[in-house]
Amino acid sequence: MAPAFFAQEGSLIKKAKAFFGSIAGSSAFLLNSSLIAIPYLLFLQLVDGTSLATVLPLVIFYTLRMTGIFLLRSIRAGADSYFMMMFSLVLGAAGALCGVLGVFYFPFFTPSAILLGLSTAFIQPAFTTLHFQRQEQTQTSGAGKPKKNFAPLAFVAVFLLALMALPSPIRTGGVMLLYLALFLLALYSASRDPAHTLRFVRLKNVTVSPRYAAVFLIFFVLLIVLRIARLTFDAQELDVVTIWFAVAFLIAMLLVWLRRKQARLPLWLNLLSLANGMCGNFLFIFGSFYVGAVYGIGEAAAYVYVPFVLGMGCSMAFASKLWKLAGGVSPFTVQAIGACASLVLLMTPFYFPAGVFLVSFFFSGTSSLLNREYYHTQSIPTDRRLVSKFTMQDIGSITYQFIIAAFLLALFSFYRLPAAAFFTMTEQVSHPETLVHAVQIVRFWGCLILAALYAGVLAARKKGAVKKAPSAE
Repeated sequence: MAPAFFAQEGSLIKKAKAFFGSIAGSSAFLLNSSLIAIPYLLFLQLVDGTSLATVLPLVIFYTLRMTGIFLLRSIRAGADSYFMMMFSLVLGAAGALCGVLGVFYFPFFTPSAILLGLSTAFIQPAFTTLHFQRQEQTQTSGAGKPKKNFAPLAFVAVFLLALMALPSPIRTGGVMLLYLALFLLALYSASRDPAHTLRFVRLKNVTVSPRYAAVFLIFFVLLIVLRIARLTFDAQELDVVTIWFAVAFLIAMLLVWLRRKQARLPLWLNLLSLANGMCGNFLFIFGSFYVGAVYGIGEAAAYVYVPFVLGMGCSMAFASKLWKLAGGVSPFTVQAIGACASLVLLMTPFYFPAGVFLVSFFFSGTSSLLNREYYHTQSIPTDRRLVSKFTMQDIGSITYQFIIAAFLLALFSFYRLPAAAFFTMTEQVSHPETLVHAVQIVRFWGCLILAALYAGVLAARKKGAVKKAPSAE
């Protein structure tokens, strides 16, 4: 009996080790997928609308998450994607630890927001580049694709969602503790990767690009003032920052036009990256404001966040199957047409969550295609290709955020609504019919502009293909 018992016990231990080993291997993927939304929602729940101290963690996290990619692009240190991955995981682990401590002493949430914001910005291009490099290594070695085991990933994802349903501060502490464990597991798994060696960066080799450093500083200041104005109900600050952004945007567009012949990427690819960044911001940020004004902010999870996440998940599972069904039609064409149709659906009085789900599905599929296209772009150094993609995407996201804010303020002025009404959209209060009408107008035109951009991508791509055709013969 005893030998059989110990043999069974040893088998269980081996299975447990294999299970947690799978979690360690999947932890980086889960971090890359969830860091954009989960910390944002956690820090959002800390805001009480009256104290700047409660506003700062959310403002700093969101601003660094959006602008950190410009900081990364401005610093030229010769660091490869593996180093950036390890660096982002260390930052994230430190940020999660500060988040756990913040439950007991609130000021710790500020360094937590700084570290998690930078980690989120840095991990996306690094993780995606390493993912494609592993695929290439697998193809070169002739090994078959590794068998995917989604059970550990599903286990952690469900556990994370269950923690998000708990009351605060148990929710905040529990999620931060889980993130700390995931960061440490990802560090352990990455450090055992035989295909990469950690090469430290020498400070004497570090240079800074003045152009992207300036972009980082401008967007950082404008975004942080905008977020503080929103969360502290300062209408005057909101007007000022919107005007300054309009000036910065016009200058940026002029510079882009003057340098258009020096671009190393085709117009349609840059345009699609911008459109996709704008689409993601429109869904997640404006979607929250729209639901708050029309249905009540308490419905934001059911009407925006859940459909958004489900759309991303279904895209990962079924987008490639949709491309195969389309036959000889390019996947980019399928995605652009699908995005246009979904946005047109979102313009109508159709069931709003269904529209969010479909737009999220095509937004996520397009993002995957862009990752692949940028990674195989030979005119950019390998470890900077995905950085370029996420730079363009974040420029689009930030730009559309200010355009929507300016459009809303213009409509408020037209309907003689106070600018302070902008801040009530995420409050659990009843809203006047004119405010609801204003956000419905923004929803319609916001979707129409995005649909026109995706259609423009199709036209630009077709034009580029026609120009290439004679030289290929």
